[in-house]
Amino acid sequence: MLSQMEERLTSLSLEQKIGQLLVGQAEGTALSESFRRFIERVPLAGYRINGPNIEHPAQVKKLTSDIQQAYTASGLDLPVIFACDQEGGVLSVFGDCVTEFPGSMALGATGSVELTELQAQQVGWELAEMGINHLLAPVADLNLEKTNPVIGVRAFGDDPAQVASHCFHFSLGANRGGVAVCAKHFPGHGNTVTDTHVGLAVNHAAEEVLRQTEYVPFKKLVDGGIDSVMVSHVVCSACSSLPASLSEEVISGLLRQEMGYDGLVISDDLAMGAVRNLYSAGEAVLRFILAGGDIAFIHDSRDSVEEAFYRLMQAVEQGELTEERINTSLKRILRFKQKIAAYQQSRKLPPISGEELARQIAEHSITLVRDPRRLLPLSPDMKLLVISPRLSNLSEADTSSQQELKLAAYVKQAFPHTVCVELAPDEAEQALAELRLQAAKADVILQGTVNAYRFPEQIAVMKELAKMRPLIAIMLRDPYDSELIPHDVTTLATYAATKQQLATLVRQLLGEVACMGGVPVRLARP
Repeated sequence: MLSQMEERLTSLSLEQKIGQLLVGQAEGTALSESFRRFIERVPLAGYRINGPNIEHPAQVKKLTSDIQQAYTASGLDLPVIFACDQEGGVLSVFGDCVTEFPGSMALGATGSVELTELQAQQVGWELAEMGINHLLAPVADLNLEKTNPVIGVRAFGDDPAQVASHCFHFSLGANRGGVAVCAKHFPGHGNTVTDTHVGLAVNHAAEEVLRQTEYVPFKKLVDGGIDSVMVSHVVCSACSSLPASLSEEVISGLLRQEMGYDGLVISDDLAMGAVRNLYSAGEAVLRFILAGGDIAFIHDSRDSVEEAFYRLMQAVEQGELTEERINTSLKRILRFKQKIAAYQQSRKLPPISGEELARQIAEHSITLVRDPRRLLPLSPDMKLLVISPRLSNLSEADTSSQQELKLAAYVKQAFPHTVCVELAPDEAEQALAELRLQAAKADVILQGTVNAYRFPEQIAVMKELAKMRPLIAIMLRDPYDSELIPHDVTTLATYAATKQQLATLVRQLLGEVACMGGVPVRLARP
């Protein structure tokens, strides 16, 4: 007698099977007739939902529901994967449609896996309400390179055991909230100096170092039965000369055989520069599948998805790819789709509100790195000059530009004698003359910094202004800025510029709330 899984496999046509090996990018904010016809012609496993698809929760819910109904109407009655990158902090594709949380490194700074689990449950609940069922998180990378252009505060920290624990509890919480999760970016993207959205990143660490560091969180998640693993486009020279996403040694060897993972393996976006600079969409997808992957993500265009679909069909016809190999992945995909349906049905409402949780995370994460001149707390009648950096996207995995940085607004509420100057991080030096004039009228200067290793102009200005007045540096993103900030400058880390982080920061400047966070990465000079 055939099992239910085997019966489902035998009921699928070759075209339907191959479609299940691909996830594309959803189109628009509503299901158009053109998109409906595409779904019928190329029945993919699912779609990523991101910025251009999002207006408000009810609209997203209708979009996902309509897409699912289109699949059912076409005769393919399988759950559709709706994936998203709602990490929090600098990568928050749903904006104000969901509770605003500060992201992974802030959670790492709390030292509380309980807060991590609660945040993930809240995120999972809110996403599941909109029909989203696959959260592309947690980020299991260790941020070991301070100049890393794409990970940074997206990681929980750099300690293998601590990152592994936060990732594990994040997964538990998100599942309880109603969504499947994904450990990324295997085998690690945190020790690189290149963004794989743009070009090829190489990790030169020795194999024994990788086993003691970057593999640790992934192994814990694999042992815990993580729903899916995303393979990066990073070349780990100790493992393979190819990007991990195209490497049989990495996927079939390291992840499947050595670590023992038989769950769903997805690719990072195969439209990213690291791969697309080498191969067409069709060739990249075929190589990923042959290397041992299950679902290839392609997020640039419908044309690329169709090219990949027909290249896989051709590969079967020409004997490059067997139906038996496809069925191996289909079994994992069907098991995963059973999981996402089960999570949706069993989800549990978080025990506290999202806003209250965000406040608790802020209080436990914001870190007083140093206060050598005992400037804190400040008096509300002080005259402050606030230098606020203008937020921008520092990589394609960044939604910071969608945020309105409210540092000055929150400071003004508590300190009425406040003057604010807003500058892009690389504009600071041009404005130095004006900043000197304003600094001369202030009692204290508050200067926000964003990734000073990439924008050192901020530090050059800080050094000049610190000669004039007491200065407090607010690291609004990576805490590595502390290594460049003059050692006699009071320095705090918020890890994000979310509303609750900034509101809590102001209360901490006033001395109303203690700073309880601890920097979760090693600093050369705290």
